[in-house]
Amino acid sequence: GTAPRSPVHEYWGKFQGEDALFKVTATAGHIYSFDFGEEYNDWAKHGPEELFGAPIVRTFDGSGRLPEHLVNEAQGSHALVLWLDCDREGENICFEVMQNVLP
Repeated sequence: GTAPRSPVHEYWGKFQGEDALFKVTATAGHIYSFDFGEEYNDWAKHGPEELFGAPIVRTFDGSGRLPEHLVNEAQGSHALVLWLDCDREGENICFEVMQNVLP
């Protein structure tokens, strides 16, 4: 795989009654982080009440190469099966993966 911390394990099995090559990898948590813009990093200049209306910036650690990894591994796939924690955070991670691999 492209991401050094997310190995890919492959095996053959059945999916919906058909032979299928399964490719299994992990995100090891969220792909993206959300933060306030740099102008809000100085708390001496901005009070907490300002953060309720402050713009949110989506970032990711490029060294992990996770978005690229997911795109590369999903190429040629016919189905995407996600298995994460059954809570809001797991649901959010599922949507992050889907944003990267679905057309």
